[in-house]
Amino acid sequence: RGILRAAAMVLAKPELLSLGVTNSLYEAALHVFVFVWTPALERRGPRMLGSSGGGGFSGGSESSGDPGAEASAVPHGLVFSLFMACKMAGSQLYMIIGDRVPAATILRAVFLGSTAVFAAPLLVESYSFTLLCFCAFEFGLGLYWPAMAVTRAELVPNYLRATMTSVFRVPLNVLVMGCLAFAGNASEPSFLTMCVVMMGSCLFFSSSKRAGKGDGSLPPGSPRGIAP
Repeated sequence: RGILRAAAMVLAKPELLSLGVTNSLYEAALHVFVFVWTPALERRGPRMLGSSGGGGFSGGSESSGDPGAEASAVPHGLVFSLFMACKMAGSQLYMIIGDRVPAATILRAVFLGSTAVFAAPLLVESYSFTLLCFCAFEFGLGLYWPAMAVTRAELVPNYLRATMTSVFRVPLNVLVMGCLAFAGNASEPSFLTMCVVMMGSCLFFSSSKRAGKGDGSLPPGSPRGIAP
């Protein structure tokens, strides 16, 4: 009964529907990014000669085990650590500006920036530039989590908070399963284009006149930036 009640409330209130759509699309794009960043960097990244034993991992070109074969030299662990540092920097920035800038404004900036950083690697075939774009996305992700939590606290009643989050997860899971169903046949540019479309849709829904009515302030007793 609680889930049906929450779903009915989402359909009845445009601002909640917009919140659910942007939440689902953004986090679906995040799941797609998890799958696409490795091949995107490997295809553009530095190469190294394979060993005679065929060690190492294959990148943009296949490693056949021949001594002269090339393999990707992308430092995956270092790149992932860089992503996490960028996300932490974004969260720290939110702690600085969150009291002065409305959460809805921050979300729109994140969606606009994410659209740009996913579109840029489609136009520029550069390892360093693509890595910079992906780091910028992670920085925006650090801003997104607390800003989305604040927006949720403004629009969703406390007694429906957990149930509403479950309702938002339904379209998210459908989107992710749909993306994974085509993962074997889709190319890297196709996934990046998919992310551009989803981020652009988030920007559209968040910029609509009825997308949100909060001013960035939280109800009394609600900790800023803490996800419910």
